[in-house]
Amino acid sequence: MKRSHKSMLSRLDDALWWTGFPAKVADDMSDDPSVDREHRPLRWVPLVLIAFSCALLVLCLIWVQKLPHVSPAAVVGIMTGMMTSIVTAALFVHTSGPLGKPSLEDDEREAALRRDSFLFCLGLLAGLNCLGQPILLIVSHWQDWPTAQTATVAFSALILNATLLGTLPTLYASWSSRQLPRES
Repeated sequence: MKRSHKSMLSRLDDALWWTGFPAKVADDMSDDPSVDREHRPLRWVPLVLIAFSCALLVLCLIWVQKLPHVSPAAVVGIMTGMMTSIVTAALFVHTSGPLGKPSLEDDEREAALRRDSFLFCLGLLAGLNCLGQPILLIVSHWQDWPTAQTATVAFSALILNATLLGTLPTLYASWSSRQLPRES
């Protein structure tokens, strides 16, 4: 008389196969291109937006001496257009990323990922602003920038903050979620 001993976990696995949830979880975590997901991990698009916003801030800092020759209306128009396009792109990244669905639909893993993503984002923003804003203030007084130049640099820093707030949680969640190979 032979008895097959199954572990408790294998019995639980066998009991769940009929529900279809293991296949659904495997499809959701798979990086198979045939899987059509509305909220997929976006790993490189947020980095491009962040790099563009950082480049804008650096350009405003480097070319701050050239700005008196540019009309204030042109600077306001360009900055408004850039702010609108970057905020729109950041909103698109957030809604298309893994955190784009309503938080009421989250399970425990997704809720923990959402919490960690926003804590990382807010912590990084707090650190950058606590260090960066006083440095910008000191540099603006040290180099005796006119008000228009200070406003341009401050507005580009605002654009960078808005970009980071809109894209960092998606970036963190996208890089934190593992992608499993699709089983055939």
